[in-house]
Amino acid sequence: MEMHQLRYFLAVAQNGSFTAGANVCNVSQPSLSAQIAKLEGELGGPLFERSRHGARLTSRGALFRSHAAEALRRLETGRKQLDELSGLRRGTVSFGCLPTTGAFLLPPLLLAFRRRHPEIQVQLQEGSSPVLARALREFEVELAILDEAGMGSDIAGRQLFSEPLLLAVPPSHRRAGRDVVPITVLAGEPLILMRRGHGFHTIVVDVLARAGIKPTVVYESSEIDTVQALVRAGFGLSLVPRMVMKPEGIAYVEIAPPTPSRTLLIAHRRGAVLDPAAQALYDTSIEILGSTT
Repeated sequence: MEMHQLRYFLAVAQNGSFTAGANVCNVSQPSLSAQIAKLEGELGGPLFERSRHGARLTSRGALFRSHAAEALRRLETGRKQLDELSGLRRGTVSFGCLPTTGAFLLPPLLLAFRRRHPEIQVQLQEGSSPVLARALREFEVELAILDEAGMGSDIAGRQLFSEPLLLAVPPSHRRAGRDVVPITVLAGEPLILMRRGHGFHTIVVDVLARAGIKPTVVYESSEIDTVQALVRAGFGLSLVPRMVMKPEGIAYVEIAPPTPSRTLLIAHRRGAVLDPAAQALYDTSIEILGSTT
């Protein structure tokens, strides 16, 4: 059963003859008759009583008429909605982001996206990089902003920017006020890190391992704000992304080259074909955040 067969059937039913129906549908009368005959064959019996005076619906045809009209209406509605989706006049994007990072990046990104595409809804999901990577793999989100700790062979990402890691120390610490220090100053120092399982924990531990430092971890937290609060209170030191610098209460010191950093990426499942709404958010992310440093 095809859409044009339903249109031909309804045209004949509305106009009372095969000739008039063919004229309305802009096809030849033999072609229309042949298609309706195929439809009748598929449905198991005649839909019209044919005579020299025209065509009348059989009881079978009368019963089928409302269903045919409803089917065409639904198909046309679906086609219109798909056209709106392609034209970015409607749609929904499921979008993941790192919690603390999102507080800095999402406001300018979502503001720009809403101005361009006000009818597209963005559904947010927050989590660590490993959690967001799993959400991508399990089709819970279409796009995610994550760091390199969340990347894998089945995740495709485009770099937005990299930012240096800074040494965070209490204002009274002997390293406070220094312009630059080597990473080796962290050897033997009490450290406060993000909790295991968070992408940033992995990044920092890898940085320390490359420097030959076995970390002395005194506290771990799932929130970077808690990490910095413990640093401010004098419980230890930490490495933090430059993005989360506090205006007061903590001293930040640059690390000498090779300066450690983290990279943020806009990612999706490798091989995924993004729908127009997701593609628009992907492109906007690169445009708005790609110059962030």
